[in-house]
Amino acid sequence: MCFSKLLIPFTALFLPLFLQAQGNINRYPQSALTVPVTGAITEDMTHKPMAGVQVSVWNDMLKEVISTVTTDANGHYNTKVPALERYSIKTQKATYFDQDVICTLENGKIATDFVLVHKPAYIFDMTIFDKAQVHDPINTLRDCKVEIYNNTTHTQELTLEKLAKSTFNFPFEEGNHYTLLVRKPGYLNRRIELFVNINGCILCVDGMGISEPDVVPLMSHSNELGYFLGAIDLDSIQIGKRFQLKNIYYDFDKWAIRPEAAHTLDNLAVFLKDNPGITVELGSHTDARGADEYNLTLSDKRAQSAVDYLIATQGIDIETITAKGYGETQLVNRCDDSVSCSENEQQMNRRTEIKITGLNGKDPLWDKSLQQIIEDPQLYRKVIEQEKRGTTSR
Repeated sequence: MCFSKLLIPFTALFLPLFLQAQGNINRYPQSALTVPVTGAITEDMTHKPMAGVQVSVWNDMLKEVISTVTTDANGHYNTKVPALERYSIKTQKATYFDQDVICTLENGKIATDFVLVHKPAYIFDMTIFDKAQVHDPINTLRDCKVEIYNNTTHTQELTLEKLAKSTFNFPFEEGNHYTLLVRKPGYLNRRIELFVNINGCILCVDGMGISEPDVVPLMSHSNELGYFLGAIDLDSIQIGKRFQLKNIYYDFDKWAIRPEAAHTLDNLAVFLKDNPGITVELGSHTDARGADEYNLTLSDKRAQSAVDYLIATQGIDIETITAKGYGETQLVNRCDDSVSCSENEQQMNRRTEIKITGLNGKDPLWDKSLQQIIEDPQLYRKVIEQEKRGTTSR
């Protein structure tokens, strides 16, 4: 017979009488007998058996673990313990509330089942937009492929092959790292990483966008329940479209990749791995100070150095990326040789850009599931591990 631990103060008053009436103490002397402890554990929402739940049996003083087992594929647990007056049985599994009950012998054994309850999750309500358009219901994107993979449990948890509408929602549970991938023909693939109370992140969302806050909390309760509106922007694929990278700094008159530049290039590698269906050019630009020919040569060496880094360290296909130095030929402001400008104005011209130069036909990732992509060591796995290590700095 088992009781919730909350009832201990009341039941403890009658426990000796109860045990004597049952004859359990005399019938099962501690020094000579063992008692079987069995049960089954199911999940509260699905009512399915739960494998991998840790079950601990504590002694009658409730201070020492005398047995620990794990539920099997059918959610069953089975162990034997010394015969005692009472026991505490505790369950533990990540993202579920622990349970703890007090049990006494009944018919010479302990048998108790558990139903585990999920800890509250962060519920995201997502809307997919065309990035080039204002966030408005008429500018949402339909028919997207949406997938969510749990990197913690190594399972794909959501697959929407062709989302008929532009919105979807999903509960992201505590203690998990998720990858969300949104794809649509004619658009760049969009990958988002979510870390929920893991690696130092209470809730870290990487990749939702840059132009405005696009994860908006609607309601929370004791930091255990949160509802969020999320906007996911997709970029259309257009030949000649440019994306400016965070500045890649080099030492004066040098082109070797510095450590902080390597981090920026690693992020670029993520973008390229996300979108193997395009070819790109990495372009390096300078300000107008210095000789024209010198700036052109130096920028070309810097662009090639960055491309060489991506190919050598990140496995980027040499056929998908080229390097080009532009020197001061494509200034973005008025700061040519004849104009005196501030350092901030000059900095605007010292930039690195990625330009889409072509298409490789059908996206080679399209027919692969997100799980297949992530678990392929040549695709995402290295990227995922890099991002997992870096979440505490976000």
